[in-house]
Amino acid sequence: MEPIRVLHEDVIMNPGGIETLLMNTYRHIDRSLVQFDFMVHRPEEGFHEKEINELGGRVYHTMPFNPLHHRAYKNSIVKVFEEHPEYKVLHAHADLSGWPLKYAAKCGVPTRIVHSHNCAPSMSLKYFFFQYEKLWMKNYCTDMFMCSTPAGEWLFGKKTVESGKVRFIKNGVETDRYRFNEKVRAEVRRELNAGDKLVFCHVGRFMAQKNHKFLLQIFSEIHKKNSNTMLIMAGIGELKEECERLASELGISDSAKFLGIRGDIERLLQGADLFLLPSLWEGLPLTVVEAQSAGLPVVMSDVITKEVILTKGVKTPSLTDSAEKWAQTALELCTAYKRYDCRKEIIDAGFDICSTAKFLQDFYIERTMRALHSENK
Repeated sequence: MEPIRVLHEDVIMNPGGIETLLMNTYRHIDRSLVQFDFMVHRPEEGFHEKEINELGGRVYHTMPFNPLHHRAYKNSIVKVFEEHPEYKVLHAHADLSGWPLKYAAKCGVPTRIVHSHNCAPSMSLKYFFFQYEKLWMKNYCTDMFMCSTPAGEWLFGKKTVESGKVRFIKNGVETDRYRFNEKVRAEVRRELNAGDKLVFCHVGRFMAQKNHKFLLQIFSEIHKKNSNTMLIMAGIGELKEECERLASELGISDSAKFLGIRGDIERLLQGADLFLLPSLWEGLPLTVVEAQSAGLPVVMSDVITKEVILTKGVKTPSLTDSAEKWAQTALELCTAYKRYDCRKEIIDAGFDICSTAKFLQDFYIERTMRALHSENK
């Protein structure tokens, strides 16, 4: 018997929180029962596509969302559904998922999941389109998922979340993969030429949400207080060059390392001493779950949901605090914190990927069987 096929919708399969969760889930489902395929809205090949193909998945590239070329965007999406009627489940993850959900409904896809991964974005043209889609998105989905309560309330409304209609899907990680390992730590630190420095780590796309300018200001203050320090940043994005210039202006270019796309985040976390995340908004950052799984202390902004605090090594200063105060908090936590194996706490909190994958696998199978039974009546 062929596995059922589930279509996931996203912007592009490059490293990011959503994409990491999808790939973690994909690796841990029983692929003899369920296969993942992906509909992305960028023409270029994403970082994860090679692995997706190796695992038996397909990737369909549609037009990017553009209100000036909406007909072409619509036609490229509808074409996927019309040419592949085998899909009984669409799982939508992109911010602007309303249109794919609408077209899936019109093409007869019986299960249409909208999954909220984020909170309110910054003011931009995209923000206004997103607000518009929110008005009618619930009309075209059959199921609502959220990565956190704030993410659910942002997309679906507080009353809908409180009614129990929105399922909380935890951003699971491969806890064994992130388990602290002294040997790996030594290898990574040699690769980074870190020596005996305190290494601060950040993982995230260079975009307004992640607040990299403040991150660099924080590290500048850390470096003033303790010159035997290093900041490593993994990720790409439209603000990367601007941040590189700021690092130069702050005089920290030699100590602030821009590492680009990395496929070994679990290794980088082994080599670090503390994880920094001063984001302006988040749904539930997978990177913080990963950092805690690796036994790292974390300093993250107070706007991030407390649902991501799974261990005792997390501090949440305010975004209104000065960079100097953030730096002091980070250095004090580094001194006071003793790294330990946090896996049991992560697993007990339900953030192991095996739990997430099992729930989703069973959900997809049940919905597909229901749809096939209905068709055969």
